[in-house]
Amino acid sequence: MNKIVVATLLPAFVAALSLAACADEPEPIEEQSSIAASSLPAPKTDMTLPLPNGLKGDPDKAAVFYLQNCATCHGTSGDGEGPRAYFINPPPRNFLLTSSRQRLNRPTLFNAISHGIIGSEMPAWNKVLSDQEIANLAEFVFQTFILAPQEGREAGTSGK
Repeated sequence: MNKIVVATLLPAFVAALSLAACADEPEPIEEQSSIAASSLPAPKTDMTLPLPNGLKGDPDKAAVFYLQNCATCHGTSGDGEGPRAYFINPPPRNFLLTSSRQRLNRPTLFNAISHGIIGSEMPAWNKVLSDQEIANLAEFVFQTFILAPQEGREAGTSGK
């Protein structure tokens, strides 16, 4: 008799546990951003903010590193269409899109490079690079792709 009760109640108990576990989990990032984007105007990003901790980036020191390590995903022109991009989901950031150019300031880039992007293949480089090297790379991306207009690529046609 006890085996019948356990066999009957066990699936309901397991279902209740999984519902309880899901109730405490936050919404996925994609759902949060789509809700926020649809109901609120996008906040203006201060593009004049400096790099954190008083760092000054030297974009010339990061150009080779970008080409050897970042361009495989983000592309040599920053369009998010490097040779690995087609195998990555979600796709790599396209720095040339208007939305990227309006949102990615120096501190945001520094943080993304340093800590990576959860839910993507963007790695945390702070275990490999110094803060100064990350600052150099953030400044390279900022000056090369975010600030500098790219002929024929403005407002990007790519969905990345």
